Amino acid sequence: MGLEAFMKQDSNREKVERIFQRGVRVIYEEAFSFLSSDSLLMDKLLAMDKIPSEITSTFLHNLKNNTYVAEKDDLFQNNTKLDGQKYRALKTYLNWDPVTPGNFISHFTYRYRALSQLLWKRPQMKNTISISQISRIKTREELSIIGMVRNIRENKDGRRFLTVEDLSGSITILIPTTIPERGDIVCDEVIGIKGFPGTGGGILFANAIFFPEITPITWPVGERPYAVFISDLHVGSKKFMVELWERFISWLKEHKEVKYVFIAGDVVDGVGMYYKQNEHLDIETVEEQMEVFAKYMKQIRHDVKIFVISGNHDPNRDSEPQPVFPEVFGKPLKKIDNLEVYSNPSWIDVEGINILMYHGTSFDGVIDAIESIRNNAYHRPYLAQIQLLKKRHLSPIFGKNKIFPDKQDFMVINKVPHVFHTGHIHNVSLSSYKGVKLVSSGTFQNITDFQEKLGHEPTPGQFIVMNLSDGNSKIIDFSRIQ
Repeated sequence: MGLEAFMKQDSNREKVERIFQRGVRVIYEEAFSFLSSDSLLMDKLLAMDKIPSEITSTFLHNLKNNTYVAEKDDLFQNNTKLDGQKYRALKTYLNWDPVTPGNFISHFTYRYRALSQLLWKRPQMKNTISISQISRIKTREELSIIGMVRNIRENKDGRRFLTVEDLSGSITILIPTTIPERGDIVCDEVIGIKGFPGTGGGILFANAIFFPEITPITWPVGERPYAVFISDLHVGSKKFMVELWERFISWLKEHKEVKYVFIAGDVVDGVGMYYKQNEHLDIETVEEQMEVFAKYMKQIRHDVKIFVISGNHDPNRDSEPQPVFPEVFGKPLKKIDNLEVYSNPSWIDVEGINILMYHGTSFDGVIDAIESIRNNAYHRPYLAQIQLLKKRHLSPIFGKNKIFPDKQDFMVINKVPHVFHTGHIHNVSLSSYKGVKLVSSGTFQNITDFQEKLGHEPTPGQFIVMNLSDGNSKIIDFSRIQ
């Protein structure tokens, strides 16, 4: 049956409409011919729990022969209780495969599909087509595409030219100076573009840019205890401020309402992180640094649950996502009953509150690449946090921050958190964005020579205390507590 005759039948047309209602963005021509010749395959497709956003002939062939394997996130879940208080890891990084050239393709394909699904749901992107279809359009009409940014260049007059690609091809995008978001676009992210095609379909003149963006979130109603968010202890550094830690421990003993402590990485200073680091170390082996860090953790009240992730200074692989500490280094922490170690990043549910913990190593590249935050984000880290939530990705620029090329891109923000907690910058900030509480912790390390040269102004001893019942938070400066 030809395609035209196939679509004239009401039952077939209804099935095709149902497919697109399930989130499918495009069915390629060869795949559509395949579907039209096999009604059972159409029914099999509609019976799937989750349909891919792009239907290819290869996918349909695998589906017909029962060889298609749906992509799944590596989730680790538990309902472990501590004194009646529930917590679980919604998403934490557990397994990975050896790197192959194919991993890079799978990694970026996963990223594109995950983020394009989010964009496709936006009302502004309803008339989205694939890039390969643009050359077939003969009339000058407004259209939308979703693509991954491969290259960015700027003219002297301020206009920007992007090369973006989807699974069907690539195209040049001209972004005029009138579009305010043009300076916020970075390489390797997935964006939506609305505009008019040029003659021949080789260029698209943009009149609007859309990011995957988070949807507004509300705080769940319920009575809950308090939590403290800290980061960047840098145990082992000569700049580690022991007196601040002692004040923190004393404060915790007095404030029984606090039942959770979240630590967003860089728990130790590490070894060999930079040239002549040994001259700045008080503890010269990372094994001993971890032992001392464990000793400090044991000073925290036993009825307080502690959640820890890695940072770029910690003894772990230097590419993200970072798994839990390797056995040889993490062994001292396993002896602490009220402490949980998760990957960097991790999504953790604590009494119905979804907390995204990420150390924040990607901030350096993102801040440098985005004009609107370049001069302010090291003093106001929430500006960088907002950009990551808009892009729905924790490390959008591949190569600026070391990323392990898994078959799946674990750094996609596929679940909107109630709290987004980061460290790395050593500067405290507290804000919110579309209902998400943005928490950036200070540090227990005094300003280093390197930070001073860069003009950074850390905020040692300043951390966030939050009432998990309603999200109300405040900054406490332990450097001022006697």
